[in-house]
Amino acid sequence: MKRFYNLADLTAPEVEQLLDDAARIKKDPLTDDLRGRQVGLLFLAPSLRTRTSFEVGVRELGGGVSTLEGAMFYALETRSGARMDGDAAEHVREAVPVLSRYFSAVGLRVMAGGRTREEDLEDHRFLSFAEHATVPIFNMESALYHPCQALADMLTVREILGSHRNRRITLTWAPHPKPLPTAVPNSLLLAAAQMGMDVTVAHPEGYDLPGTVMARAEALASMAGGSVRRTSDRAAAAAGAEIVYAKSWGALSRYDAPDAEQASRERHRDWTIDEAFMARTDDARFMHCLPVRRNVVVSDAVIDGPRSVVVDQAENRLHAQKAMLRWLLG
Repeated sequence: MKRFYNLADLTAPEVEQLLDDAARIKKDPLTDDLRGRQVGLLFLAPSLRTRTSFEVGVRELGGGVSTLEGAMFYALETRSGARMDGDAAEHVREAVPVLSRYFSAVGLRVMAGGRTREEDLEDHRFLSFAEHATVPIFNMESALYHPCQALADMLTVREILGSHRNRRITLTWAPHPKPLPTAVPNSLLLAAAQMGMDVTVAHPEGYDLPGTVMARAEALASMAGGSVRRTSDRAAAAAGAEIVYAKSWGALSRYDAPDAEQASRERHRDWTIDEAFMARTDDARFMHCLPVRRNVVVSDAVIDGPRSVVVDQAENRLHAQKAMLRWLLG
């Protein structure tokens, strides 16, 4: 049984096939590939683009779709052996097999809980759902990965640059009022490395991405003929970049220390992507997964300017996810 959890679980040729299919779908969007299929979308976290793009995508493939939000159903327990005398009224051991009887595939959005670093680095909540599913399950963003976003990002990069191999992308940390999960930067880094891009990861000291993700990205880049480097020098990060991808994330070393995390973030407000930063690049395009905090993450001048492709990225979620669903249920 297939599942779509982390884009890096696929081979590079498989990802290329998905991108080829997404490009074809973009030109000819209406098919009946999912006729007679019902897809469930389970959201335990907020969503705008993910929800709407999947709903539209399933319908354009001829299938039926049901969207379930956390407020609509009982609180779910995910821990094995738990004594359920708290808020959780139902365990995933029953809930997920029941959903598997109703749907041909189930998508799950269950982002980082932010309670403990260990739980989120293990992606416990998503994997506990996947363990009990008896139909294909796909990741609409977990604590660690956002593969649908990464697939759409690679489609967008290919449209801009024509290819991936040895093209230069800078993934840069940016300010934000609160610490955010690493799912998007993790997935972008792994996807770009897997496709043979030359990736620069730029962030202030102390904001390293998970070591296991960095190590895997370096291995993928080596196999694909690309590279991965890290820097805390913003000027060096901008130099030569053809794509600038901005995203904020929290410091793993301060996961359980919100006051220290906030103080650290205040010191790095100058990491906003502005015209001065973009001027150091190789006429780079600006990318962000959205939603974005204007004049915090990126200046109005950049996101509203001719180099911004954030709306193209968002549109490509629809086409990339339809390709993924055809692969998953084909």
